[in-house]
Amino acid sequence: MAISTGQVSVGTTPTKLFTSGPAPISRALVYSSVAAFIGGSAVTSTTGLPIPATTLVEVPLTGAEDDAVYAVVGSGTATVSYFFVA
Repeated sequence: MAISTGQVSVGTTPTKLFTSGPAPISRALVYSSVAAFIGGSAVTSTTGLPIPATTLVEVPLTGAEDDAVYAVVGSGTATVSYFFVA
């Protein structure tokens, strides 16, 4: 098992945060400097899962397949951090 962490600068177009990887990954922790939204490659501020500013959010992942997680903000930029063990 390996620990994966990172920080990504996110703007108003979908930006890849990480690829979840195969099982046994089951959750990721995501934190954003300003309100952001996460989802698939077509995520928008309307369709994404909200990540409130400066709030650590636990995101469940199945680990059944390799899926990329993307983030976007409504305006400006954010630094989005993530952590998971795979």
